Formats: sequence, structure tokens, C-alpha cells
Amino acid sequence: MINKTSTNPLPLISDTVGAIKLLQLHLQHPSYVDTKQATKAADDALYRLGLLDDTALRLAEALHLGIARFPHPLSVSVGLSGRDLDMLQITVMDGEHVMRTIQAKTVEGLRELLALGDLSPEAA
Repeated sequence: MINKTSTNPLPLISDTVGAIKLLQLHLQHPSYVDTKQATKAADDALYRLGLLDDTALRLAEALHLGIARFPHPLSVSVGLSGRDLDMLQITVMDGEHVMRTIQAKTVEGLRELLALGDLSPEAA
């Protein structure tokens, strides 16, 4: 079983894209790129993808949604809530005042709640 670790996904995404491009280059020009080199790059990318922590990725996606919906000068934070910490929560603040708290079990649920109705701070 692979140990899960929270990892910054951006370098991993770049490495994975690089491995895929290397494999494409190998398939198009097998004499130019060594099979072992292309296979090692793909294996490393797959291993590192397996290390990504699902919860960290869900929180990152929730934060992205919140920041897109409530831009600066409002501050957006995300966390887990609920009895079993199974709910994603976006908290929108104006300085020290909580303007909105939005909760859902999934990122898609948050996206739908943000799309529904007027959740702007002025509607409070």
C-alpha cells in the first residue's frame, strides 16, 4: 500500500506531462528515445501520482472555487467540517467578519451551491 502524502501537485503535473511527451516522442521516433528512459519516466510519474492525498486535492479544488467566486479583498479559507470531517467548507471573510459559510460533501456540491442563488456577501 502506498503512503499518502500531501504534495504540491503543480510540479507533479509538469513531470507527468513531460513523461507523456517523452513516450509520444519514443513512439514516433523509437531510435531517438530509449525505451528504458521513456518507461522509467512514466513509472516515476505514475508512482508520484499515487502519492497525492485525495483530501488535499479536494481542499485545493474547493479553495480554487471559493477564490474564483469571491475575489480580493474578501478572504477565502477552506476546511473540513461535520461530525466525521466529511464535509468541505468554504468560509468567506471581510476582514474579521464571516460573510458566508458554504458546506457540501463534494467539490461538485460546492460548485452547484455556488452556482445557485445569490451567495455574494452583499446578499447577507
